[in-house]
Amino acid sequence: MVKENIQRFEKEIIQLRKKLANLETRRGQYQANVPEEIWQVLADVSYQLDQAEQKVKGFYQQIIADLNHSRTQIIEALEELMHLQEQIHNIEEQFMLNIVRPGYHLKKAIQQREYLEAEYHRMYTKIMLAAYADQVELEQEIRRTISTGEVDQDQSYEEYQEQMQEDDPALAYPWMDVDDVMDVLSKEDLIREFKRVVLPAIHQDTSTTPAEVFNTVYEVYKKEDTLLMEAYIIQYRGEIPAKADTDPLEILDLVNESLKQYQRVATRLKRRIDGIKAEIAALELEHPEKLQDNMQIQRQEILKRIQDESEQILYWREQIENLVKVFRAQGASTIEDL
Repeated sequence: MVKENIQRFEKEIIQLRKKLANLETRRGQYQANVPEEIWQVLADVSYQLDQAEQKVKGFYQQIIADLNHSRTQIIEALEELMHLQEQIHNIEEQFMLNIVRPGYHLKKAIQQREYLEAEYHRMYTKIMLAAYADQVELEQEIRRTISTGEVDQDQSYEEYQEQMQEDDPALAYPWMDVDDVMDVLSKEDLIREFKRVVLPAIHQDTSTTPAEVFNTVYEVYKKEDTLLMEAYIIQYRGEIPAKADTDPLEILDLVNESLKQYQRVATRLKRRIDGIKAEIAALELEHPEKLQDNMQIQRQEILKRIQDESEQILYWREQIENLVKVFRAQGASTIEDL
């Protein structure tokens, strides 16, 4: 409805300005003896034009007010978002420390135990089949097997962590949606505007911004999070002043588009906040003591399994080393059979 009203008054202003221009041309033709009716029509049209322009200026003032209100909402949403992401970041660090890292060591222990167990059965079968030329050959394979079983053959912890993040994107870059990569500005233009508006406003060399604020905003820049970059541009661009000396017809469409952009950013920020809150609810962050207890229970279970696997690793290493005795016994049995 507002858009239709604006278009109606814009059309009316254009028509009145044309009418006023024609009347001025007619008035000029009379020089000093301008008929009274022309003066009256001029006065009426001028009044109507002024009223229409005032109405459009009122729309302009309201759009500016709405635009700055949206900016305030964006700033508040950014503060809430950063607070929520800090909560998530802290719990993710605890998750990595208590679950992911022990889980990595458990995975390595299982791999080592499975390798040694499989190698034992393979070498035992070869002994039974008289596939070793002599004891020296067997002992060399035993040493090679035990040595190989002690070396990490699989991915490093960093690679394991990257795989975890690929399997669960929330660990890598949470709560993104398809709109976060759809921008009115291209990424290049957005980055350029971010450098021009935001970085000078937060850098310690050009501002008094606290270091923690700079670090938070700069992290957004490094990740090229287009939504948050756009939100920070809006924040640090400052409030939009209403210009009294500006023809509203010349700037109305521009500020209206800016309002749409601000409202779009505010809506997307809210959607991301809702996503994080849902994640927090899923992680039971509103009950941190319960979450910590659950994490510690899981950690102890993982550590217990690591201990069990370690004992199995020692067992299969002993079994492999004892294959020399099996080989000797098999050889003795063969001689007796002869």
